Amino acid sequence: MKALGLRARLTLFYTLMLAAMLSLFGVLFYHSLNLVVDRSLTEQLRQRVVFLRNYMRVQDGNVQLIVNPHDREETYLIHNAARYYQVFRLPSGELLVQSQELDLLGVRLTPDDARALARSHEYTDLQVEQERLRFDNSVIAGGNSPAFLVRVGIPMTPADNVRKEFLRSLLFLAPLGVFAAAVMGWEMARRALRPMKQLADAARNIDIEQLQQRLPFRGAGDEVDELAQSFNETLSRLENSVGQMKQFTASISHELRTPLTILRGEAEVALLEAHSIEDYRLLLSSQLEEFDKLTRMINDLLVLAHAEAGEIRWAEQVVDLSLLAASLAEQLEPVAASKEIELKTEIIPAVRVRGDASWLERVVLNLLDNAIKFTPQRGQVLLSVSSRDGQAGLRVQDKGMGIPPDALPHVFERFYRAEPSRSKRIPGVGLGLALARWIVEKHRGQITVESQPGEGASFTVTLPLDPGELNSNSRKP
Repeated sequence: MKALGLRARLTLFYTLMLAAMLSLFGVLFYHSLNLVVDRSLTEQLRQRVVFLRNYMRVQDGNVQLIVNPHDREETYLIHNAARYYQVFRLPSGELLVQSQELDLLGVRLTPDDARALARSHEYTDLQVEQERLRFDNSVIAGGNSPAFLVRVGIPMTPADNVRKEFLRSLLFLAPLGVFAAAVMGWEMARRALRPMKQLADAARNIDIEQLQQRLPFRGAGDEVDELAQSFNETLSRLENSVGQMKQFTASISHELRTPLTILRGEAEVALLEAHSIEDYRLLLSSQLEEFDKLTRMINDLLVLAHAEAGEIRWAEQVVDLSLLAASLAEQLEPVAASKEIELKTEIIPAVRVRGDASWLERVVLNLLDNAIKFTPQRGQVLLSVSSRDGQAGLRVQDKGMGIPPDALPHVFERFYRAEPSRSKRIPGVGLGLALARWIVEKHRGQITVESQPGEGASFTVTLPLDPGELNSNSRKP
């Protein structure tokens, strides 16, 4: 069975809600109407009793209504009030007086019924074939004479007709209102969902080759615009990720093709003719270098994959950042010297942080390696370590080609390489800085970059000092 669409579900919800509300209000209103009508009827009956009491007299052992025959209005009112009227002698229960209407309706009470009504003093309802009546049962003392039960009634048919008319109106208007609500709900749902359909149509036209497109805004500032904004932000992230993947594919293809081409070329040359053992040794040495490049690149990819999967384990301890930086600078000094690059250091001693020494070592190595790679011959690279305001700072500055302003926000993104035309000569696939940022953030720090094209770049790593260091004075070079 096919599920109902959102429009149908909304319409059904509106209709059922309105039907439930109409039913609830109908029941409550009918109950309130009953109470009001019943009280009004009882009040009218009470007024009739009070009116007739003013004209009742006990004479000759009977209760009589004293009427002025010359006052027609008074006579009419007394006659109208006493249309349903009975008088019984107590305690015998003998019927003394009964109005003509009650005679015609065939209303008869036994003496036992009369005595029981005299004891109850309550209003009673009586159903006969043609009429439903409510009676007031009052006992009148006769002084020296016996007491009397006087019953005064009022017809309930008008009140019953009001109830029936209300029920008929409710049963007619309620379904009509529910039907009208269903029609209006269907139309309202259509109008409410029209922007959603437009968003769906626009999103359906966006494919992997058109990720630069965005969903339209209505400018209403409502939930639909919020949904479009969220979807556009997702498209931006997707566009950025796909762009990184494309750039990575191009970079990784180039980086893989170069060593593989070298390996294949050297192997083909070796097969063409015989060589001396020394030649084969040089050939194998060259191939080992290419294998090392491939190994480093694959290792970086694996590290990032493990990091994203949360599979990296930390061995947190106190790390002397000053000693670590000085040791790595000493190790890389021959590499810098081979390119005629001066590697300088400005390191204050005993700057300690908490973290994993091997991962922090990888950060410093990545930054120094990049600085050396992008610094021309006879250039300079400066490595400095300092501490201030409870933070350890490590900075690597170079005098290389610099980074264009439009590339600065992206240098820490995976697979990103600024100006591929200029960086093709420099090995790497754009993973080092992404890995460095991940390591620094895992150490509750941050890494930033400042650069001007042609003037070099400066990378700064800020890490929280070890709590033991916070008790000492701040130091700086």
